[in-house]
Amino acid sequence: MHRRALLLLLAGAATSAVAVGTSWAQVATPPPLSTTRFLAVGDVGSGNVHQRAVGTQMAAVHRRKPVDLVLLAGDNIYPSGDIRKVQSTFLTPYAELLAAKVPFHAVLGNHDIRTANGNPQVAYKPYGMKGRFYSVRRGEVEFFMLDTNGNAPWTSQLSWLRSALAKSQAPWKVVVGHHPIYSSGLYGNNPGLRGKLSSLMQRHGVQLYINGHEHHYERSKPIEGITYLIVGGGGAYLRPVIAKPQSAKAVSVYSFAELQAGPDSLTIRGWDRDGKLIDQGVITRR
Repeated sequence: MHRRALLLLLAGAATSAVAVGTSWAQVATPPPLSTTRFLAVGDVGSGNVHQRAVGTQMAAVHRRKPVDLVLLAGDNIYPSGDIRKVQSTFLTPYAELLAAKVPFHAVLGNHDIRTANGNPQVAYKPYGMKGRFYSVRRGEVEFFMLDTNGNAPWTSQLSWLRSALAKSQAPWKVVVGHHPIYSSGLYGNNPGLRGKLSSLMQRHGVQLYINGHEHHYERSKPIEGITYLIVGGGGAYLRPVIAKPQSAKAVSVYSFAELQAGPDSLTIRGWDRDGKLIDQGVITRR
């Protein structure tokens, strides 16, 4: 059976949970750190018990060893990006991390732009969005946060990204968008987005691309020097995944990623909603 048809069939049988101006700015660079620790999670905005469980485990990781920031990979508020739901979809699930003053930085997903094209989320300061696309430097890592929606300002965004990547002196370059480039899930590989981003990322030494949209966890094998990490298990209903040869790990569980970047290597650990380690991998600097 064709992969997409099989995944759609499996998804139909799965239990569902309740589902949801061009500008950019540079975030000031803090003093260099020997390591940079961060969490990444996407498709979180359900406000349900699964999102809260994942949020609890994210806080537990921070208590064990503090993280410097959290990345939200889009679909921050289901079903339509309505900022009035921010209490149940953000403030409550991540209350402990927010109380500890851990900064969050988000990108827009396809559900987020259904209300006022996502502008209220861009303006919401706790989401840490300095524009529809922007960069954040934290210690060893520079994060390039993109709007990968179809109506994104692609011409200006790609021009900015090309320049920002070329200027970056960070040992680690991480690009974050909502949509997958390589995936074993329902949507599969995305040739259009690959054409926009992959060669540009390769040319400028990007080591990691992080995204949501697919409702599962997946870490790819290195593809032309880049690891592709899907963190879409943050709370929205899960979809099944059938691993492709390109995948190092693919599992349909509520989950998030813990990452630590040092001078020579970046470690990725995947955790499920019960605090079980589901994946571990290491990227070595080129």
